[in-house]
Amino acid sequence: MKIERAILLTMLIIGIMVTGCAYKSEYKLPPHIKKIAIPIFGNDTYEYGAENSLTDAVIESFLTDGRLKVTSLMDADALLEGTVSSYGKDVLSYDDYDVAEEYEVYIEADITLKDLTTGEILFKEEGMRGDTTIWHTDLALQRQESEAEGKARAIDNLAKEIVNRVMRGFPTAKWKRGILPEEEEKK
Repeated sequence: MKIERAILLTMLIIGIMVTGCAYKSEYKLPPHIKKIAIPIFGNDTYEYGAENSLTDAVIESFLTDGRLKVTSLMDADALLEGTVSSYGKDVLSYDDYDVAEEYEVYIEADITLKDLTTGEILFKEEGMRGDTTIWHTDLALQRQESEAEGKARAIDNLAKEIVNRVMRGFPTAKWKRGILPEEEEKK
């Protein structure tokens, strides 16, 4: 009798833990969206070519992911547009001689995803960010890297984040505050 109660109690606790830890996304990409168009992004920075590099990286990330086909605007179900809004490099640490040795390289973009079937804006987020750390001195224990290597890695990180948001959901600032798009339309 005590063993049966112990087993029942254990199963109840496990059941509560499993249901309490479940994750439910508030957003799913509409099922009719199978093809996406990605025109060349805009560039509001002085970083020459950042828009081309980011566009190419986003397209490559979608091709690698494989769940949506990248196509022309005429054949697409959805349109992903973006503008590079910020690019920079910040010093993170100095060596004993006050020479900068570690930097953060970052790129930010404003992204919009539009459902071309319904005309609905599915996602709009400003300041999506991709970043990485580079070492810029031989004195560091890490391999010395150029800013160009850091820029390429930051762009790749941002491209992967964009694909992740499109495919898995969009935690925008309003969504983080608990305001869902349907509720905003009612206002």
